[in-house]
Amino acid sequence: MKKVLNLAMYLIVASLLFVSCSDDDNDSVQVVSVDGIYVLNEGSTNGSISLIDKSTDEVSNDYFKAVNDLPLGAFPQSMAFSDTYALIVVTTSTGAGYVEVVDKSTFKHVGSITNLSYPREITVVGDKAYVSNGSGATAGDKNDILVIDLTSLELVKTLKVGAGPEKMVLSGDKLYVANSGGWSNADKTISVIDINTNVVAETIEVKDCPKDMVVDAKGNVWVYSAGVPDYSNYPDVSYTNSGISKITAKSSTVTSFELSNITSTGIKNIAISSDLEEVYYMSDAVYAMDINATALPTTKFINKTFYGIDVNPEDGSIWCCEASYGVDGSVIVYNKDGEEEKSFAVGIMPNSTTFSY
Repeated sequence: MKKVLNLAMYLIVASLLFVSCSDDDNDSVQVVSVDGIYVLNEGSTNGSISLIDKSTDEVSNDYFKAVNDLPLGAFPQSMAFSDTYALIVVTTSTGAGYVEVVDKSTFKHVGSITNLSYPREITVVGDKAYVSNGSGATAGDKNDILVIDLTSLELVKTLKVGAGPEKMVLSGDKLYVANSGGWSNADKTISVIDINTNVVAETIEVKDCPKDMVVDAKGNVWVYSAGVPDYSNYPDVSYTNSGISKITAKSSTVTSFELSNITSTGIKNIAISSDLEEVYYMSDAVYAMDINATALPTTKFINKTFYGIDVNPEDGSIWCCEASYGVDGSVIVYNKDGEEEKSFAVGIMPNSTTFSY
């Protein structure tokens, strides 16, 4: 993932800037239905979105530019849908960034939420969006969750959390935030936000550098912690205190499992099956773990690692992003038995797949 964190940079979120959209479509790229499967491509200079038609498997690459006749920008990190909008988090080459807002029914540009210091992930809860935004190295220092009213597209609250907030997931009325740390130091906490009051109600400790999370059928939160990297033998990189943690939602009890064989370089390393009963995670391969298991599996489910992994909630297929810097990537689709079914050619550095039906 193209991390461009600038620890000296932080602009207080003070305003929302809206830029008018273009009415000119690019007829050289066929535009398909906006209901479908979206792949975020980080790119090398400008990122892009690939849209895959779920019925025909037809791919429209650079879809945002095709519809709006303007580039998306570098480097898109995450995407979410409300009833009205598609919201795309973009982190720029300087480390700052914005949220691109498009109309869900047309994918036309509506506006941009700007002046963000280092936006990473977005989660929609009802009529609000939560954006993780951090450029500080220590907890509480320039590391925020921004609460956006989706009716007015205005910032309504800023919540201080741990260092380097990344992924957020909702379980019941609690929003869990993975605080991954900064370049110079690690964090190992999960901030828990009460969405009824929009206050940080609890902080839970897991393993070092939590980056990605999913929620299972029981409401328990599974955390992927990448560990603290050791570059002393570069290009060989090792990781300490990495692992998978399960947070029991009712009691906040943590059960952790040690990972000792991480080779995956991506940040989106965990997914949940469509029935929410099985966790998929990456280390030196993709593994499948029953949510009731008491130990990590030893058998490889898919004998490869990827830049990102997601699950199609309709059919349970597993969508894996294969990326190499500077060249077009692909998304490889596996069935629930771990067998490859098909693949799609997409843009440069695909990192995640979002499903909108």
